[in-house]
Amino acid sequence: MDDLFDFQTKEQPSQQGQEAAGAGLAEMDFDRMEPFPDHKFKLYTGQRLEDMVDSIREFGILEPLILWKHGDRHTILSGHNRVNAAKLAGLTQGPVVIREDLTYEDAVLIVTETNLRQRSFDDLSPSEKALCLKQHYDAIKSQGRRNDLLKEIEGLVNPQETGQNGTSLGNPKKSDAGAAVSGEYGLSRDRIARYLKIATLITPLLDCLDAKLLGFEAAYDISFVKAEQQLLIAELIAGDNFRIDTKKSALLHDYARKGKLTEERIRQIVTEEKTRKPKNSSQPIKIKETVINRFFDDQQSRKEIEETIIKALELYFAQGGEKTGRQVG
Repeated sequence: MDDLFDFQTKEQPSQQGQEAAGAGLAEMDFDRMEPFPDHKFKLYTGQRLEDMVDSIREFGILEPLILWKHGDRHTILSGHNRVNAAKLAGLTQGPVVIREDLTYEDAVLIVTETNLRQRSFDDLSPSEKALCLKQHYDAIKSQGRRNDLLKEIEGLVNPQETGQNGTSLGNPKKSDAGAAVSGEYGLSRDRIARYLKIATLITPLLDCLDAKLLGFEAAYDISFVKAEQQLLIAELIAGDNFRIDTKKSALLHDYARKGKLTEERIRQIVTEEKTRKPKNSSQPIKIKETVINRFFDDQQSRKEIEETIIKALELYFAQGGEKTGRQVG
């Protein structure tokens, strides 16, 4: 698993970084650079951004940006935050290392590994962790590396489709997924598989996960729901302030797995309509056994007792009872 997700620590620069360091530095205008498409890491904000702006304003950009040259385009692989902070500090260009002859998958691995070295996995938001692992995983998979382990992860992500893999995400304690990906990140195969599945959620639900409006396990359950139905769930959470606990999410997961999840059922589960009592609903009236024994004996059947009670009520209201009754029967 360490080989599969070969994240490097801050003290151990990646091979790509070492190669880049020896490729020679150059200065380039920021206007000639473009961000990596579908960049999964959020830019710094708040105090962290302010500190970076102050540092660059005083010392400049100390660590060069890594760019990928393909055709006439220069795509940022490492340095999105430095470019953003440098622009705010008033700079228009910075030091770069240019990489060529990269595949898209190579570029993805550089993006994820350099970001993880600089931020550490624990600093990422839940959605960033999920998207980062998914992006890293897809890049490795497309390169054909470690196919045996990739197949095992696939079985964990989609256990219902394997048929041969006895490991189930539904009960991780009984699975064999206890081995850690690495000591530094402490991720088991089971945890990675859940992150990979959560990465398939639509953006509004990932935002709910980051905002702690949705728990990790609930997010995993909802990832089995169709994307068009996920939008309704996101609207109910963010728009109508409904909370989804693991009991609700398990129901959504179960109905989705059986192919019986409809928009009406989603509303019923999320809003708990099924468990609500209708307003102004009449409650059944129970007659105590002592009252029944006072007027009836053991030889009379339930039907006979009901008929006698109805006749007594009809007689009562016919003689002008306190309230105008309605016909019984």
